[in-house]
Amino acid sequence: MTTYERKRNEEIARHMANRDHDQGAEGRIFELECASAGSHKVRVSKQGEADVYIRLGKGNVREVKTNGGRIASLRLKNAPRFVIYRLQFTQKHKAGKNTEAWEERREIDPVLIPTEVFLAALDRFGATKSTNGKNPEEAIQVSSKKWFEWLLDWPIPYEPGTVYTEDDFEGLE
Repeated sequence: MTTYERKRNEEIARHMANRDHDQGAEGRIFELECASAGSHKVRVSKQGEADVYIRLGKGNVREVKTNGGRIASLRLKNAPRFVIYRLQFTQKHKAGKNTEAWEERREIDPVLIPTEVFLAALDRFGATKSTNGKNPEEAIQVSSKKWFEWLLDWPIPYEPGTVYTEDDFEGLE
């Protein structure tokens, strides 16, 4: 294990310890987990910095999103070309007249999606919402069943260290 991997694992452990008190901890953990083995990444990127790099041509900047992550930055002119996305969500269903309450777990392993395709799918399925708080921002609506089903069919998994080509994404929407 390299020094960078050890430091990255320590940072992951620190965020894991704060998961109950920090809504963004899961996304920070996921961003750090997306780093390839030889990466020098040991902290979560600041806003406006690249989250992770993938190998595609000359190494394009990637954005890492998880669950209901904010997406306003993806709509900007200089947005990254690709998004790494993972879904881990439990849909809670209330009890009905003749049924008991139940839960449905939805999980998607990390996938790599061109940003334009990612945003078009969110828009097509109405799978966005506005966050609460002092600075509301557009975010992913994780409870959208159409969004989930589309992600299930997405053919390109994200794997750190994998070399991707433009042809991998040809014709996908």
